[in-house]
Amino acid sequence: MKYLYLSLMFLLLFVSFPLHAGAEDYELYIAEGIQKINQGRTEDAVVLLRKALQLSPENPEALYYAGIAYSRNGDYEEAESLFLKTLQMDETAANVYFELGRIYYVTSRCDELESLLSGFMEISGDSSLKGKAAELVDGCRKKAEEKPYRFNISAGSQYDSNVILEPSNPPVSAERKSDTRAVLYLTSGAVLLKDRVIKLTLDYNFYQSLHMNLTEFNVQYHKITPVLDVTLSEALRSSIGYSLEYTLLGSELYSRFNNFYVKFIVKENENLSTEAIYEYRSHKYWDSDIFKTNSIRSGYQNTMGIKQSFYLKRLKGEMYYFSDFNRAGEGYWAFNGQRLGAELAYKVIPPLHINVSGEYSERRYRDEFPGFQKRRLDRLQQYSLRVTYFISERMSVSITESYIVNDSNIGIFDYRRNLTGVFLTIGVQ
Repeated sequence: MKYLYLSLMFLLLFVSFPLHAGAEDYELYIAEGIQKINQGRTEDAVVLLRKALQLSPENPEALYYAGIAYSRNGDYEEAESLFLKTLQMDETAANVYFELGRIYYVTSRCDELESLLSGFMEISGDSSLKGKAAELVDGCRKKAEEKPYRFNISAGSQYDSNVILEPSNPPVSAERKSDTRAVLYLTSGAVLLKDRVIKLTLDYNFYQSLHMNLTEFNVQYHKITPVLDVTLSEALRSSIGYSLEYTLLGSELYSRFNNFYVKFIVKENENLSTEAIYEYRSHKYWDSDIFKTNSIRSGYQNTMGIKQSFYLKRLKGEMYYFSDFNRAGEGYWAFNGQRLGAELAYKVIPPLHINVSGEYSERRYRDEFPGFQKRRLDRLQQYSLRVTYFISERMSVSITESYIVNDSNIGIFDYRRNLTGVFLTIGVQ
C-alpha cells in the first residue's frame, strides 16, 4: 500500500506540473507576441500567439493580439475571424471594434464598416471615439469613390532672374539674363491593376515653357512612369518603378534619362513612416548651340537614400538624405555627391495651404576641370515657398517663390537665382 500511495502521488505531480507549466507558457507566449508586434516582426508574433491559442483557445487577450498580428501581417481573413470571436465574448471592447473596422477600411468594405461602427456607437458613451468612428466611415466612402485615374493641369507665369537650364550646368560662356515665361504643366495617372496586395499604376507628366525673350531656352519635358506597389504587410510596403524622361531645348533633344528604382516603406505607426530607396539612372545628353560639349556628360548614376515622413492633423512633412555616385564620359563631369533636405506642408485653414522646403547638396567632381588645375566643388542651396488657396475641391491658385544659390570653388559656376510664379491648377479625378 505504501508503494501504491507513493506511485499515485508521483503520477499526480507529473500530471499537474505540465498543466501548471502550460498555463504559464500561454501567458509567456502572449507577452512575447506583443513584443514582436511592437518591433514590427509580425510573422514571429503570429507563431507565438498561435501557440498561446493552442494552450488557451478561449483566452480574449490571446485572441485579440493574435488578430492584430494577423492583421499587421496582411492576413485579414484570419484576423477578422479572431476579432469577431473576441466580440462574442465582450461586445463592448472598443479596441476590437476599431481593429476590425481597420480591416473593413483597408479592404474597402464600407457597408460592413458602417454597420459595425454604428453598433459600437449605440453602446459607447465616449464622444471622441464616436467622432473617430464617423471619420473612419467617411474616409472609407471617399476612398471607395476615388476614380482609377487623375488629371491635373497647371498654367501660369514665372519670372526667372537668371535663366539656366539646370543648376549643375549653367551656360558659363553666355551672358546670363532674366526673363519671364509662360508655363504649362500636366500631371496624370491611372490605376491599371489593383488587387488586395498589389497595385500597378502608370503616370505621365508634361512640362512646356515659352520665354518672352530668351526663346532659345524654351523647354519641353516628358516623363512616363509605370510603378508596381506591393503590400507585404500592414506595416511594410515595397515599390518598384521605372521612368523614361526626355527634354527638348528649343526643338532639339537635350537629354534622355532611364531610371529604375526600388524602395521599401515601413509604417511605424499612423503618423510616422520611413522609406529606404535605391535608384539607378542612365543619362544621355546631346550637344546644342548653347551647350556645345553637352554629350560628354553622358553616363550613369547610382543613388541611395532614406526618407522619414510624419503626419499630424494639419501638418505633414518629410526629411531625407541621399548619396549620389555619378559617372560621366569625362572625369571632370563625374562626381560623388550628397543631398539632404526637408519639406513641410501646413493647412492653415481648410482652403489655405502653405508648403516650405529647403535642400543642401554637395558635389565633389573627380578630375581637374580643364584650364583651372583643380577639382570642382559645388555647394548648392535651394529654398522654396508655395502658398495655395483652394477655390474649390478641384481648382486652386498658387503663388510660388524659390531661391537658389550655388557656391563653387571655380568662379564661373557661381550664381544666384530667384524664381517667382503664379499658377492656376484645375484637377479631374
